[in-house]
Amino acid sequence: MVYVGVMETTTVGEVARFAGITVRTLHHYHHIGVLTPSERRRNGYRGYTHADISRLQQILAYRELGLGLDEIQRLLDTPADAAV
Repeated sequence: MVYVGVMETTTVGEVARFAGITVRTLHHYHHIGVLTPSERRRNGYRGYTHADISRLQQILAYRELGLGLDEIQRLLDTPADAAV
């Protein structure tokens, strides 16, 4: 498991290895807005925080349930009290 402290970020390659997905998948998630990394370094590299990695874990769990990325984004971006 990848652990990151406060204000520390993990590279896209490390996150991909941890999650068992490709870097290309993470880039796609960023491109469509379902998972935006918290940091973009001067060299252009993406940096993922603990919160970003937690969101990715939710995305992957929903994908295993067969949900599409549009529906997943809507679920993750809707406040819990708005569903009532």
